[in-house]
Amino acid sequence: MAVDVDHVLRTELEDFAVSLAWGAGSVLMEYFSGDRSDSLDVEYKDKNQRDPVTSADKATQDYLINEISNKFPEHGILGEEDSSDSANDAQVPDFLWVLDPLDGTTNFINGLPVFASSIGLIYKGWPLIAALYIPWPNSRGGFVLHCHRGGGCYADDKVVSVYETATPVANRLIGLPGYFVQNMRFSKNIKGSPGELRTTGSIAYELAMTACGVLQYAVIGAPRMWDMLAGALAVQEAGGTIMIRLPGEKTHGPMGSLFPAQYNGSPTFKQLRNWVGPLIGGNRQLAPLIEGNIRRKGSLRLVLKMMLLKCKRVALKSIRFKREIPS
Repeated sequence: MAVDVDHVLRTELEDFAVSLAWGAGSVLMEYFSGDRSDSLDVEYKDKNQRDPVTSADKATQDYLINEISNKFPEHGILGEEDSSDSANDAQVPDFLWVLDPLDGTTNFINGLPVFASSIGLIYKGWPLIAALYIPWPNSRGGFVLHCHRGGGCYADDKVVSVYETATPVANRLIGLPGYFVQNMRFSKNIKGSPGELRTTGSIAYELAMTACGVLQYAVIGAPRMWDMLAGALAVQEAGGTIMIRLPGEKTHGPMGSLFPAQYNGSPTFKQLRNWVGPLIGGNRQLAPLIEGNIRRKGSLRLVLKMMLLKCKRVALKSIRFKREIPS
C-alpha cells in the first residue's frame, strides 16, 4: 500500500520530529546530569516497584505534547505517560503521534546512559516518521536517529544501515529480552552461536542500535506501540526488516500497517493503549531466519509430562478395577 503523504510534507514532518527529539533530549539531560538532577522524583505504576515513572518522563512528555499541539492541533497524540485516553473510545485521527518520552527509565534512575526518547508518527496505521534521541559520548552528548518512510535512515546527518550477514556472527552483538534464556531457545538450524547476548533495558534503544548496525538483530518480546514505533521504522529505513505479530494474529509477518484487521481500519485510543506486538528486527535475511528458529522452552517436556500423568491415571484406574473384581 502506498502512503498518500507527499514528499514535501514527509520532509517537513521529519524535520519537526528531529527538533522535538533534540528538545526532549535537552529536558532529559537536565534531569540526568544537569541542573535538575537533584530534583528527580520517582513513582511506580505497580506494587512491585518494577515499572517506574519519573518527573523527567512527565516533563518530557509535557514538552512534546505542547510542541505538537501548537504545530499540528488537528493531529492525535498517544503518549505512554498520559492515562487520560486510557478509557477513550474515540477513534484516532489519520495522523497520530506516538510518544515514549523516556524508554529505559530504570537505567536513567540508576545513572546508566542507556535510554531513548522515542517519537513516532503514523498515518492511517502506517509508520511514517521516526526520531529518537540517543545519549552518546560525542561532542553534543547525544544524537538523533531519524527517518521518514521511503527516505533512508540517518544518525544526525550520517546515513546508517543494518548489519549485513546471512547468518548470525558469533562475536557480534544481539539484543534479547531478559527472560529469553529461561523461556526460549534457538532451534538447531541456527548453527554455532546466535551472537553475543545483550539486554539493555530499553526497547527503543535496542531497535536504534539495530538500525545503526551495532546489534545484528533484536528480539522484542511484548512492546507497546510507543516502545517500538520509531525504532522499528528506523530499522526498516536502514535497509532492514521488522517481523511482527500484530494483536489477534498467530504468526509474524513483515511490518506494514500497525492496525490489525480486527480494528477495521479505525481503532480507538483505548485499543491502541492495549496494543502489543512482539517483533524481531534485523537485516532482510537475518530477521526472518531468527523468527523462524525461535522455540519456546519446555514445550516437548510439558507434552511428555502430561502423557506420563495420563498414563499414571490410567494405571491407577486399572489397579482399582482389578481390586473390585471378586476372586
